Amino acid sequence: MNRLATWNRRVACMLCALAGCAALPATAEPGVTAQKISLGMSAPLTGPLSAYGTELQRGLKLGFAQANAAGGLGGREIELLVKDDAGDPARALANTRALLQAGVLALTGYHGAGAIEAVLPLVEQEGVPLVGVASSAETLREPPRRLVFNLRAGAREEAAAMVLQLDAVGLSEVAIIAQDDALGRAGLDGIRTELARLALRPTALVRMPPAGGAAAIAQAVKTACGSKPLALVLVLDARNAMATIRAARASGCQPQFYVTSEAGAQLLAGGGPAGELAGVVVSQVVPHPFTASLPVVADYQRLLAESGPGLQPSYAGLEGFIYARFLAEALRRCGRDPTRRGLIAALEAKPFDAGGYRVQFEGGDRRGSRFVEMAIVTPEGRFRR
Repeated sequence: MNRLATWNRRVACMLCALAGCAALPATAEPGVTAQKISLGMSAPLTGPLSAYGTELQRGLKLGFAQANAAGGLGGREIELLVKDDAGDPARALANTRALLQAGVLALTGYHGAGAIEAVLPLVEQEGVPLVGVASSAETLREPPRRLVFNLRAGAREEAAAMVLQLDAVGLSEVAIIAQDDALGRAGLDGIRTELARLALRPTALVRMPPAGGAAAIAQAVKTACGSKPLALVLVLDARNAMATIRAARASGCQPQFYVTSEAGAQLLAGGGPAGELAGVVVSQVVPHPFTASLPVVADYQRLLAESGPGLQPSYAGLEGFIYARFLAEALRRCGRDPTRRGLIAALEAKPFDAGGYRVQFEGGDRRGSRFVEMAIVTPEGRFRR
């Protein structure tokens, strides 16, 4: 039986050579054809988290369109296959199965700790790289996951930047409300650790169910504001953060509010009347998208303006654009015939600079970037550094 199998393989190779295809790979790499390289994305394009997912998709497509306009990769165009998961982990998993069945070289642009964690077993099983995940959850960074490449800072870096800013402005009485999920726990641990470095403890520490709800939010606000904090840090998704800020202000509680990047990008998109979020401080994990101080931001602004009238820059859009730029460069480094293994090796090989935004993976580290800056919401409903 073994001899027959060996003979069949030899005959197949001889026929392939006679047909002039000996130079092609023995087995086709998923997502790679003579004309294109296919990548997959699952993100919330509808539902309460849609503002982030929609902008993330827009930025990715802008970045890949730029790469394709420059000739693509060895004559191949980069194609992004996108599916809507509405922020639902079960849908994200089903979408990922469908994307892998359709044939994609790699995945990118996933958003939300719950959705991303739901697909990780399938990612590991299939050996597909997941490059660029829009979540600060530390479970995606520690311990390092071989196939997950984070292109933005995590909760540890966001917490450090928040506490540094709190210390700089002299706000030492700090309460925390955090969701009881991967994101919330990571942010909570980080803030407590950074406060301890300053010999401080939270005046109140409240864990909120991820589902939120009026009763849970009211109780969280009552407990946190009862400690009379000068600052209230919200490690919540956008929906819960907005509801908590409203509930606190309605009760007469007026601390300085701090929120994390995952909520910040969504808040202004669905925040309600102008000025309602004025004064809220947000930790941002990509550069300011409204000021062209870096080449990558200038490119993003120019391409966005050229793509259609009335489109405004956003943090999530710039984040997606950065993902596309890094992926395009990593694929170039793969050479003529990109593979999943080759993409992983290219990402690990040496640092990347996307035009002032630097990422590096070495020694198994998958954190990538540690960039964080603080922004504040103006009365006009914009972010200012």
